[in-house]
Amino acid sequence: MKSLRKFFSLLLIIFSAANVYAAEAEDIVFAVSPMASPAATASSFSEFIDYLSRKLNKKVILKQRRKYSEVNELLKTGKASVAYTCTGAYLAGRQDFGLELLAVPLMKGKATYNSYIIVHKDSRVNSLKDLKGKIFAFTDPLSLSGRLYVTSLLNEDGILTKDYFRKTFYTAGHEKSIEAVAAGLADGASVDSLILDDMLKKGNPYAERVRIISVSQPFGIPPFVVSPEFSLEDRKGILMVLLNMSKEVKGKEILQKIGIDGFVLPDHAAYLSAHEIKKRVRE
Repeated sequence: MKSLRKFFSLLLIIFSAANVYAAEAEDIVFAVSPMASPAATASSFSEFIDYLSRKLNKKVILKQRRKYSEVNELLKTGKASVAYTCTGAYLAGRQDFGLELLAVPLMKGKATYNSYIIVHKDSRVNSLKDLKGKIFAFTDPLSLSGRLYVTSLLNEDGILTKDYFRKTFYTAGHEKSIEAVAAGLADGASVDSLILDDMLKKGNPYAERVRIISVSQPFGIPPFVVSPEFSLEDRKGILMVLLNMSKEVKGKEILQKIGIDGFVLPDHAAYLSAHEIKKRVRE
């Protein structure tokens, strides 16, 4: 009889643990790549996350990481289901573990952006050639606009960045790269046009102390992506919320605060130019 009671007690413990795990599994982890500063991201996306939670009737948890590769690792392992990430990180994730596009944000009516090469507004530098032997700030190893674009330009001519620039360093964010150039810590940097344009619009003093010397061709805009581990049912649910968000007064108001007009279905062809850039990188 004692053995039977122990058996049922063990079953109860296992069943309870399974229920706790299932409840936790219902949570949706939404990761954001460090394109902007962590404080700015948390502030901007708090209402967005709350909105998703209400619409999906599930708890949505915001997670941030310092590197794009760390966000990809969350998606690869299923520790995050959805992410707003940079184009370069999406391409790396697609190649590495089958990361998939979910939806594309429209900003100023466009689903594209550019890489800006910037210098201090008082600098005599006017081109990438003038930056030879100077200090250059990169955003992140996986960043298209913040590293891959400039690196590919040099690699095309058989030049490595370590041989071209006197020094390079990573800032872990486009805002930080802009601040580094504005403060004289770097002679130049390449940054996401969306970030710099937004900072200029808000009258950011750092943004006002830099000058754009080069603009890349258009690239597919940083997308919303999903882990291959994310269920099809949940994927459809969040996609419908995103696509309809701008049609609701509250949803539109929240999107405006993060600079998004609305969402559309992804066009894979829009990312071909970025893919070609990535293929040309040799370091």
